[in-house]
Amino acid sequence: MAKVFRAAEMMSEDVQSYVISCQYQANSVDAPIEDGAFVKLGELKDDKTYVAAGDKDYNVYLAAAPAAVTDEVVVIDYPGVSEGAISGNSYRIGVKLFDLVAPAGRPVRARRLALHDRFWLGEGNFNGAVVVGNIAGLEANKTTLKDSGAQTIVEGQLNVKIHLGKDFNYGQSANGKLYLCEVVGL
Repeated sequence: MAKVFRAAEMMSEDVQSYVISCQYQANSVDAPIEDGAFVKLGELKDDKTYVAAGDKDYNVYLAAAPAAVTDEVVVIDYPGVSEGAISGNSYRIGVKLFDLVAPAGRPVRARRLALHDRFWLGEGNFNGAVVVGNIAGLEANKTTLKDSGAQTIVEGQLNVKIHLGKDFNYGQSANGKLYLCEVVGL
């Protein structure tokens, strides 16, 4: 069950203010975060350069798991690549595939959601079984979506319609399903 996020047609591809950077924290401590996670933005991160002045880094928000299903969230779109060290040399190579995790303390790209945004999510980005045609939404204190088991929109919270599912293939291997999703309610 791969965790993967791919933009299909999203407002954030054309409107720069819908693409932001955030740094994930769990219980106010920097923590790793998966590609395709749904997180709630908090305050701007303190600027380490001018701490005495109380300045903020106006490019990076602090983020955490949503505390309630009604929270406004963004989706992590981590464009990371494989990293490693061999004989003291650092290497970064590869193409974004799946199960990428942003390291703790590193700001990552996130996309604000807009009505009718469409994107692909891996099976691992859902908590539980997924049924095509149903609406998925947030769960408190989780960064994954949950299939509601229904096809009705719940007002006042994130509603994501699952349009279709297909096998997620990479090379000659398969790793679960990819789902085409659309934001149908915020």
